[in-house]
Amino acid sequence: MNRLIEIGFEPTGHWRTEGDLLRFELLQNAQQKNVLYAFVCDGEIMYIGKTVQKLKTRMAGYANPGAGQSTNIRNNHLIRELLKAGKAVEILVLPDSGLMHYGQFHLNLAAGLEDSLIKVIDPPWNGGRIRDLQVDEASELDGEEPEQLIGRFPITLHPTYMRSGFFNVGVEYQMLLGQDGETIEFFLGNAETPIMGTINRSANSNHTPRLMGGVGLRDWFQGEFAVGEEMAVEVSSPRSVRLRKFHRPDDGYDRETGRARS
Repeated sequence: MNRLIEIGFEPTGHWRTEGDLLRFELLQNAQQKNVLYAFVCDGEIMYIGKTVQKLKTRMAGYANPGAGQSTNIRNNHLIRELLKAGKAVEILVLPDSGLMHYGQFHLNLAAGLEDSLIKVIDPPWNGGRIRDLQVDEASELDGEEPEQLIGRFPITLHPTYMRSGFFNVGVEYQMLLGQDGETIEFFLGNAETPIMGTINRSANSNHTPRLMGGVGLRDWFQGEFAVGEEMAVEVSSPRSVRLRKFHRPDDGYDRETGRARS
């Protein structure tokens, strides 16, 4: 596991069971595409894979494998066996920031590293073989699921927010966000790659979250909004949000809590 951390892999989530169902929880990177991921148990790297789909879509394939999806079915069974034995199975991710280029060409980090990592580390669930990306992705996935949100709420963009690249989250919505000091992903508009920020729960006296995105968020605010406009905050996990223009028509979310109405 340390070898993965040293080259930039991040602990992103974990597997759990809910009755007879296999479930996953992702704290960040859920919306990222073109990523390497790994399943780790007690510090041992069990499996390494890559996906051109959103990470959450790929994990959904393991949680709910379809008939004939051999890789999904096998890993679903292996994860369940470890959880049944009382083990923890973590999900680590190496996201592609999109910053690596050779001349004018973008270098896909996941595609470039996967074969080498599997060859050197030889994770037991990879079976000692180099898998082909197109075979893995095309045969194991039936298509993307719609994006799932845990909450949505509006923020009025005050002058300080516009100047400084942060915004405060009120008491009524604060339970949707993570803990003080944690990293948070900001997906801006329809962007597929996030900018990274920080959750600060010490700036406000009542310990509600201040979501800090710095220069990147400030520049986006100033390019997309006027002072006093409303922005929608769509929360897909406690450490991942998408920010959009806010539209008032009923959207199925309770204005008091930010959560979806049942």
